[in-house]
Amino acid sequence: MRHFFPARPNLRLFLLFVTILEAPGCCYSQQLELPVDRKGLEKLGEKTAYESGVTNYLDSAQLQAVVRGGIKEGLQVDFSHVKQLTNGTKIDPAKIYGSIQAGPYPFEGRETGFKYRRYRLESSIVGGKAVLDVGALLNPAQNSERWTDSGRLGIFFTIFLEDKGKDRFLGSYTTLVAFKKKDELYLRVPGLVGGPFINRVSSDAPGQVTISFISEEKVKGKVIISGGKDGQRIFEGDEPRLEHDLLLTGLEADSSYQYKVQVGDFTTVGAKFRTAPARGAGEVRFAYLGDTRSGYGGRLSRHMGVNSTTLERLCSIAYARGAQFLTVGGDLVSGYTAVPGDFSLQLHAWKQAALGFWSERPVYAAMGNHEALLRVFKDGSEYGVEVDRWPYATESAEAAFARWFVHPQNGPEVSDPRRPTYKENVYSFQYGCVKSIVFNNNYWTSNQSKLYGGSPEGYLLDDQLRWIAAELESAEADPTILYVFLIAQEPVFPNGGHLKDSMWYFGDNNVRAGVFSQGKLVPEKEGIVEVRNRFATMVSRHRKVAAVLGADEHAYHRLLVTREVPVGVIEKDDKDKSGKIDLDKKETCSPLPGLKFSTWYLVSGGGGAPYYAEEDAPWNSYWTSKAEPAERARGFYYSSQENLLIIEASDKKVSVEVYNLHGELIDRVDDLLGSAGRR
Repeated sequence: MRHFFPARPNLRLFLLFVTILEAPGCCYSQQLELPVDRKGLEKLGEKTAYESGVTNYLDSAQLQAVVRGGIKEGLQVDFSHVKQLTNGTKIDPAKIYGSIQAGPYPFEGRETGFKYRRYRLESSIVGGKAVLDVGALLNPAQNSERWTDSGRLGIFFTIFLEDKGKDRFLGSYTTLVAFKKKDELYLRVPGLVGGPFINRVSSDAPGQVTISFISEEKVKGKVIISGGKDGQRIFEGDEPRLEHDLLLTGLEADSSYQYKVQVGDFTTVGAKFRTAPARGAGEVRFAYLGDTRSGYGGRLSRHMGVNSTTLERLCSIAYARGAQFLTVGGDLVSGYTAVPGDFSLQLHAWKQAALGFWSERPVYAAMGNHEALLRVFKDGSEYGVEVDRWPYATESAEAAFARWFVHPQNGPEVSDPRRPTYKENVYSFQYGCVKSIVFNNNYWTSNQSKLYGGSPEGYLLDDQLRWIAAELESAEADPTILYVFLIAQEPVFPNGGHLKDSMWYFGDNNVRAGVFSQGKLVPEKEGIVEVRNRFATMVSRHRKVAAVLGADEHAYHRLLVTREVPVGVIEKDDKDKSGKIDLDKKETCSPLPGLKFSTWYLVSGGGGAPYYAEEDAPWNSYWTSKAEPAERARGFYYSSQENLLIIEASDKKVSVEVYNLHGELIDRVDDLLGSAGRR
């Protein structure tokens, strides 16, 4: 979780150095050839940010400079510094208009565990300027927080640009601002613009927690905790910085602590966290959801690339139902941008929307296909050729994801050092008796892997498959682990909205990754259907696997894959040897040989993205064609409602309940292992 603000001078020099080295014609660039056909792509011509489009027209530095202090009437709102948008368009900031709201954050923070905003002030933005009368919040009738002369505000504004013919919508934005009244003036106080977030709470190191946050100015951040046998303790950063990841050590396992974050003169409202239990100890309850990118419904449903309304509400349900941690199956944001600042601001918005849960309990996320930071090239098609952005070490989607999240760093090493990293987008962790394995089937993205290299949506390269296998073997041998969940975005067996891709592609095994090496594009040996079947077979051979959790399809569905369920086997079902199991040509799907145990595949992609309805697939048709309703429901269920899963594990069983956005129960499986015959 780093780089919300412009890069520091030393990092800028490093990025400049890397850019020079990778420039066309540079000797270093020729020595370290990219694993995609760079020359072929550059012949097409790269799209500009204006041509490829953006979600957020302001960048983080512009956003944070909008609200200013220094006048008697309140805080100034001033867009005079916004003279160029992230897509490169130059504008007159005096033509910006709209509205801005503000209110205490966290609202009634002394009473609430789940922190949230509540707006109380509003002002019109005219000619790129406005004033927020924050003094009103110090008046007794509106002073819910008992502030004396200072406070922290949640800010929300919607802006438009006057333009010839038709005004342009520039988006809605949120941020956090601290203020203080000094004499008669209202001043901005350097505080936090992100966080605090609780991270890396696991039984792998139950005496540790990492708290991350972003400050407005370079300071030595402090975390003040109380609780446990040592009473109050202070953890301080080693040097002044903007991005802070403070490791708290020497804590007691399975214990509750109070904490505050201090940066300069600013201190957050108190919150709490709980350390993880020892390996194998205690009962575990966690939540899972996915696909929280922009949806429909207006205002915060399509906000900075996030459906903030649905995400915050689902997080509140997870919090209220006692989830100890939250796992997220990707497509957090709308993504698909060629502008790093736009991508970063989308992830920042996602973290703000999840902050109510995250300020007390950890979040673990997987990468989705929408977590795409790209270079886009012109081939005459609607979207162009989209490939993972290079330099990979600093500008790839994987690198950006690692900067914005604080995840375990125990993922595999890449077998080809030219490719992007797996660090913090592929990882595992244990909490009590549950092990979670987060993998990435949206790695090193390319929508034209056959022509230029890269990896298609849903594909898993051999190095990652081998790592997953090793993690499963390790879990089987560990007596403290009773249940294993595998988490990734693309459904292994899609059922609504994504049969055309995911890990199926309508049975087209010709889809596969490609690596450009020594002037040639070399396709991977296994196609997408073979990779899927290899994964499914591997999972079936490990008894402790409770379920494979996916997302991408904006719904909820569960599917039980048994030895009898037809899923498609290339060697047997590709009758015309075209490399595809073509159901339109009356080719059929066979069950997968070699399965040992039946396996649950659960998808929760109802986090706010536009919904998908159920579609026919060979595997779900096997169950829906059953004569008895109970038998149909035993192996397959589908709902298009927004949803999240609550998973509970004890030494007796592991169960799952599925809730909609209003807390109603959609589905329940009482015993995942037992119902799959894994006991």
